[in-house]
Amino acid sequence: MNRSDDGPSVRDILAARRRIAEVAYTTPLEHSPVLSERAGAPVHLKLECWQRTRSFKIRGAYNAVAALPAAARERGLITASAGNHGQAVALAARELGARALIYVPDTAPETKRLRIVSFGATLCSGGADYDEAERRAAAHAQRAGLTLVHAFSDPDVVAGQGTIGVEIAEALPDVREVVVPVGGGGLIGGIALALRGMLQGVRIIGVQSTQTRAMHAALEAGRVVDVPVPPTLADGLAGGIDERAFRLARRVIDEMVLVEEDEIAEAIRLLQQRDGVTAEGAAAVGVAAVCSGRVTLRGPAVIIISGSNIDAQRLAGVLQGTRL
Repeated sequence: MNRSDDGPSVRDILAARRRIAEVAYTTPLEHSPVLSERAGAPVHLKLECWQRTRSFKIRGAYNAVAALPAAARERGLITASAGNHGQAVALAARELGARALIYVPDTAPETKRLRIVSFGATLCSGGADYDEAERRAAAHAQRAGLTLVHAFSDPDVVAGQGTIGVEIAEALPDVREVVVPVGGGGLIGGIALALRGMLQGVRIIGVQSTQTRAMHAALEAGRVVDVPVPPTLADGLAGGIDERAFRLARRVIDEMVLVEEDEIAEAIRLLQQRDGVTAEGAAAVGVAAVCSGRVTLRGPAVIIISGSNIDAQRLAGVLQGTRL
């Protein structure tokens, strides 16, 4: 793949699907009666929370690591992550016989840290936030000659995430809207490229929280801008974006909306109590957007539930109506 491209082609995404076929699951696409009632249109959940590593990230990470030349893997892998990409790189490295170092922010949830270590990677302190972790990982990669696997703008990572779009197109060819959590933009970019290449008329809607609004702010400003990242339930969406991710997002996103922290908590509760689905904060923002009326759906629609890696104590607090 040409590394100067703003995004992979459908051919690249289909190649990624073949590459990850025996590692990543084809996740369920389930109709949600409660969300369909709330939206006034048929709504389906794409349950990436039931993926290996309990997050969609294994798709992009495994594709990127498997696509590397053997010599690049042998030098060792390194990445920065809010937690889910780190788990995915750790698992990919184990499956492909490489060693991996994962920088995570000091605020990363304990469940994500423990799972990174359980997959055999070395956990490294990334400092105060994702952006600092990314700087530390990049510096370490250059210093030690390690291969950096970027969390969201590497074209092979984007292609892997795009396999979700292929599965949606095959399972629900009359889909009209897809609602996607947005952090760095790799997930929505890959899904949009796949769907635009396979179907016509699908509206791509991105969602961030008011506390994790880097992409929303960039699209409003017409350029990448720095935004603060206060504490948030949607820790998986926290951090900045880069130029490559911004260019792709500007091409493929039809609408970007923001949701509030209390709306995310309510969405987590609704998913758990009515659909039996455990979602971390980052994964629940799409449901929050629909339930709050910030997104209008014609349907059939798909909401991506991107992961379930939430600490037990935090989940308990959300379900009890207290935020931890």
